Amino acid sequence: MNRRPDNNLNILLVQPSKHGGVESLFTFHKHDGLGHKPPLGIMTLATYLISRGFRNTRCLDARLENLSPEQTATRVAALKPDLVGFSVWTDFWYPTWETIRLTRGKLPECKIILGGPHCLVYPREALEYSDADYLVAGDGEDTLIGLLDGLSSGRPAADLPGLWRKEGTRIIPPATAIAVVDDLDRIPNPDRTLLPHEEYSSILNPNDYETTMVTSRGCPHRCVFCKMHAQEVHARSAEQVIREFREIASLGISDVQVYDDTFTWSRKRVIDICTGILDSGIRIRWAIRDRVDKADPEVYELLKAAGCHRIHFGVESGSEPILRASGKGITLEQADCAIRLANRVGFTTLAYYMFGFLDETYADALKTIHVATAMPSDYAVFAVLIPYPGTSLYQTALEQGIIPRDFWLEFTKKPVPDFRVPHLIEQHMDRKTLISLKDKALRRFYFRPARILREILKLRSRGELCRKTRMAGTIVNDSFNSLIRNRLCPGRA
Repeated sequence: MNRRPDNNLNILLVQPSKHGGVESLFTFHKHDGLGHKPPLGIMTLATYLISRGFRNTRCLDARLENLSPEQTATRVAALKPDLVGFSVWTDFWYPTWETIRLTRGKLPECKIILGGPHCLVYPREALEYSDADYLVAGDGEDTLIGLLDGLSSGRPAADLPGLWRKEGTRIIPPATAIAVVDDLDRIPNPDRTLLPHEEYSSILNPNDYETTMVTSRGCPHRCVFCKMHAQEVHARSAEQVIREFREIASLGISDVQVYDDTFTWSRKRVIDICTGILDSGIRIRWAIRDRVDKADPEVYELLKAAGCHRIHFGVESGSEPILRASGKGITLEQADCAIRLANRVGFTTLAYYMFGFLDETYADALKTIHVATAMPSDYAVFAVLIPYPGTSLYQTALEQGIIPRDFWLEFTKKPVPDFRVPHLIEQHMDRKTLISLKDKALRRFYFRPARILREILKLRSRGELCRKTRMAGTIVNDSFNSLIRNRLCPGRA
C-alpha cells in the first residue's frame, strides 16, 4: 500500500560554490568586480515547492557566502535535508561535483538531484559520473513536484519529463527529453526573502540593494555562441511582471536587472508592463537586455518613464562578415543607431564584444576595438569567446577539427579544479593573442581621459566610488600587467 504524501520533507536547494571553477577569460569574473546576483533559479523553485505544500524548503547560496565545496557540504549536512538540489552550470561543474561527493559521504541516505544549464547538454554523463540520484533537463518545477510526490508517498520515481534516474549503475532516461513549463503565470514570483536579499549588489548600481528578474524563458534566435537548442519563447503576463515589481519595491530593493535574453521581443507586452508600472505608481529603477534591431523610439520613451535606466546591447564584433557568421542577425549600423537612440532618450548604455569567432582574423579583431571605442556606449564588456558545450560554435569546431576532441564531455566525466579550457577557436590567433586583444580593448575603451573625467563627475556616493575603484583596479591589473608581461616575455604563451 502506498503511504500518504509527507509534505514535511526537508528540502534544500543550493547554488554551489565557485571555488575551483573553470578558469575565466572574462576580466570581472576573477574578483567578483561586478557584484553578486541572487540565484533566481533556486529561489523560483523553492517558492513553487512551498506554494505546493512543501513548506520545509530552504535555499543556500554558497557563492554569496564564498564557501568552498567542503564548507558547502558541511553546511548542507548540518541542515539534514531529505533531498538536496544543486543548480549546475558548466563553469562550476567541478565544485558542484565535489560538493555532491562530500555531501554523499556525510548524508548517505539523502536524495540528490541536479538541474540547470549543464544538465541539458550532458544529462547522462552528469548523472552517471556524479553521486547524484536524479537529474532534470529543462524547467524543473513540475518534474520536481512529481518526483517529490512519489518520494513522499514511498513510491519509486516515475517517468517524468526531463527526469533522468539512477538505479544502481543503470541510468534511465526520460521518455520526454526536456521538461518545459509553457504557462509561466502559474509559477509564483520568487520569494526573495528566502535569501538575504539586502546583500546582493552590482558595480553598475549606485544604490545599496539590487536584484534580478526573468520575465520570459527561451529565445527564438540562433547565435552560434549560445546553446544550440533554439527555444520557443514562453513569457509571463504583464500583470504578473507588474506584481513582481511591486513586491520587489516593497522589500526596499531599488534596482532590478531584467535578465531576459530579449525583453522587448513583444512590443505590446513591453507597453503593457510600462503602462502598468506607471499606473500603479511603482517607483523603481531597472535595466534590460535588448537587441539592436528592436530599438523603438516610442517604446524607449515609455521604458524610461517607467523607471528603466540602462540598456545592455550585444554587439559582439566590429567586423560585418564575422557578425553575419555569428548568427546574431544584426548589423553595425543597427547597433550604432540603437545605442545613439538609447543615449538620446537618457539611458545608460552597455555593449558586449567578444574575440575568438570562427574565421576571425587579427584585422577583424582590431575592427572590433575600433567600433567599440567609436560607439557611444557608456560601458563596454570585452571577453574571449569560450566555445561552450551545446553551442553550434563548439559543434562546428569539433566537426572541422579546429577543436580536436570533446573536452567538455571529458570534463563532465572527470572534473578537475581550476579547469583551463584547452582549446579556443585558434584558426588565425592563438590564446595569448586573443587575451591580449581583450586587454587592449579594455585599455582603449576605459582609459581615455575624457571618459575618466565623465565617470568622476557621475559619482553619486562613496560606495559607488569604492566599487568603481575596485573595477578600475581589476582592469589595470588585468590589462596593463599582461601588456608588461608580453613586452618582457614576447614568446610567453
